[in-house]
Amino acid sequence: MANFNTHLNTAVIITGLGSATLLSAGHIDLNGALWLWFLGSIGGLLPDIDSDNSTSLDTIFNLFALSAVLLVLHYITTELIIHISFIELIIVPLLVYGFMKYILRPIFEWITVHRGSCHSLLFLLLCALLTTQVTWQLNEQTTTQAATFAWLTGGFILLGGLIHLLLDELYSVDLNNATIKRSFGTALKIADFDNKLITLASVIAVAGLIYVAPPTEQTITALSDWSQFRLLS
Repeated sequence: MANFNTHLNTAVIITGLGSATLLSAGHIDLNGALWLWFLGSIGGLLPDIDSDNSTSLDTIFNLFALSAVLLVLHYITTELIIHISFIELIIVPLLVYGFMKYILRPIFEWITVHRGSCHSLLFLLLCALLTTQVTWQLNEQTTTQAATFAWLTGGFILLGGLIHLLLDELYSVDLNNATIKRSFGTALKIADFDNKLITLASVIAVAGLIYVAPPTEQTITALSDWSQFRLLS
């Protein structure tokens, strides 16, 4: 399998090019491009969230904690329109980080095994749809760009995750000796059918998220227009 740096660097390069392309075409603004780039980079590490390697796990959960803090603060200040004090500005991120690190992470480590459910297309689809739904709910849904950006956030999570799984499969093939390692096929799989309960729960969750997903018509229309794209000025 590919190492941590390979996963991260490859995801950063490819998703960075993707967000820059969308920016050049006028589909998103600079802030949107940077956010998609960040999400794509997280997606590139996402399947290793069940890793036994402490470096990978620490990095991924720290990124998740940072994302959670930003989302909570965004929701409090824009949706609830609450003016929080300096003390609250410190306490809220600490509470969110503590929840992620000392409650959510131990539970996740307990129920997962490396290269299990997290190394599957079903898991990536679930994460992508969940990201889409969260973004959709946190943004102003009446704007024409809201649904498009929500789908793009999920798409970049999915893209980063696919890059990770493909790299793991490529590193499972020894081209020099023309042999295939035992790990081949354990990364890029539809679902982890050995764990039927988690797979069933994931399928139900995916179906539910698809049912409540943002409309796709305006997204397809917007992303079909590349008239503003300029390779060179």
